[in-house]
Amino acid sequence: MTLSRRDHIRLLSQPGPVMLVSVAAIRGSTPREVGAFMLITPDAISGTIGGGNLEHQVTRRVRDGFAQGVDTVTLGEIVRFPLGPGLGQCCGGSVEVGFHLLDDVAKETLRSVLTEIETAPTRADGHWVTVPTDCNDIARVSGTHARMLSETLGAARGGIVTLNGLETLCLRLDDARTPMWIFGAGHVGKAVVEALAPLPFDIHLIDSRDEFLAGIEGENVQVCQSDKPEAEVADIPAGAHVLILTHNHALDFDICRAALVRGDLGFVGMIGSQTKRARFVRRLSDRGLSAVEIGRLTSPIGIQGISGKQPAVIAASVAAQVLSVREAQMANTQTPKSASDGLGNA
Repeated sequence: MTLSRRDHIRLLSQPGPVMLVSVAAIRGSTPREVGAFMLITPDAISGTIGGGNLEHQVTRRVRDGFAQGVDTVTLGEIVRFPLGPGLGQCCGGSVEVGFHLLDDVAKETLRSVLTEIETAPTRADGHWVTVPTDCNDIARVSGTHARMLSETLGAARGGIVTLNGLETLCLRLDDARTPMWIFGAGHVGKAVVEALAPLPFDIHLIDSRDEFLAGIEGENVQVCQSDKPEAEVADIPAGAHVLILTHNHALDFDICRAALVRGDLGFVGMIGSQTKRARFVRRLSDRGLSAVEIGRLTSPIGIQGISGKQPAVIAASVAAQVLSVREAQMANTQTPKSASDGLGNA
């Protein structure tokens, strides 16, 4: 469980008023993405919408309202904050901040969803809640509707949509982690897991050798011993990233082929030299894969300019590469809107 999520659950479990403060829309350069949120009570805070004077002003606004009495606090509103000289911040953009006072039912709903995320399987469509912009009612979004929201709002963003005729704020609650499947728990595989663990990825580490998986753990790391790692490719959620780092070239090939023929995965990377890549490209072509399918393979992996072969160096290079790919995908799927624009029906 992440520290911020643990703090959220703790605050939501306590009596007293709780204000949900979220980034509803952004313009230009801003410290946090749409869908980021924090919880504020009269004497505690969990989460962040970017820190700095913006967060200070937002917190003061909420607590001034609490001091005047909860009955005087607006149940739901969205307020625009320019991030310029007025706030003493140099971002230069603007943030539309949602304020929603949570009643006991809303607190329990949000607490239950956050708790469930810790035991739920990885979902490529995300874990979402919705809050109508003018009240505090919270509803869970799941299944097909969640996938539609993911496609409309971007893989890791929330925003304002119109649902059932109501302008509604959507928040993603699972840290927007990208599923990452790593095949191979050798020295490089373990180093890559260690490098990616603090980053926004849900990591699945697969190896046929049970002893190599011993002692590997983390809040966003799942290990799987499989006698046929290549068969596990069928269970990877669409859009997930794949890294192939096994101890066996034949196994690398089988996993690589299974991943490329799917056509619905994200980054597919394999460790190796240019010689290994050329050999694999020929074999993949001989097995009937098209140039488009083979073109999905990134090998060698890692960013250019880093030539060190130590596991930690390779891991740092690969982490920078997949994080860059993730950020580019997020930027391509985001449609910047203000709260007043809406995003249409989801």
